[in-house]
Amino acid sequence: MPPKFSALKIDGERAYDLARDGEEVNLAARTVFIKALRLVESDEGSATFEAECGKGTYVRAIARDMGRSLGCLGHVTALRRTRVGPFTENESVSIDELRDAGETGPESAELADCLLPVETALADLPEVRVGDREAARLMNGQAVILRGRDAPLNMGVVYVTTGGRLIALADAEKGQLLPKRAFHL
Repeated sequence: MPPKFSALKIDGERAYDLARDGEEVNLAARTVFIKALRLVESDEGSATFEAECGKGTYVRAIARDMGRSLGCLGHVTALRRTRVGPFTENESVSIDELRDAGETGPESAELADCLLPVETALADLPEVRVGDREAARLMNGQAVILRGRDAPLNMGVVYVTTGGRLIALADAEKGQLLPKRAFHL
């Protein structure tokens, strides 16, 4: 059950805004994916857990529900996200490091060393390559029909490239690419 102080919307309003205004907030239970929940350390008054979970999981709600199950109060005193999709804490760069690298200029090698290619965030999506003509259509928000034996049928969301350059996110349905977001990188 998501906490009432969450960003979920109820009739177009954020739940946390309604809760802060003293209104009754009733959120429906939802299914979440928990790959692992490990007890890392504990003492008489606290426990530290490590969780691997899917998007939409409220870690505060897990602590609350565990406390209820144990007949005590459960809450989060510290929360640290160590991974989001393909990005891990070990690969992160501090704001100060990024600021210092950026001072040498937007095209500097120092800044480039701090940044990963945008495609890194799309690693979970299939790639579809198109020619320049199809790329121009997609970048103008127009659908593209793909023909041939390699034409994607119903792949869902894909990222589209031309000449090794990211140009769009699209829905691949029935041999068509329907653009969702074009990139002018």
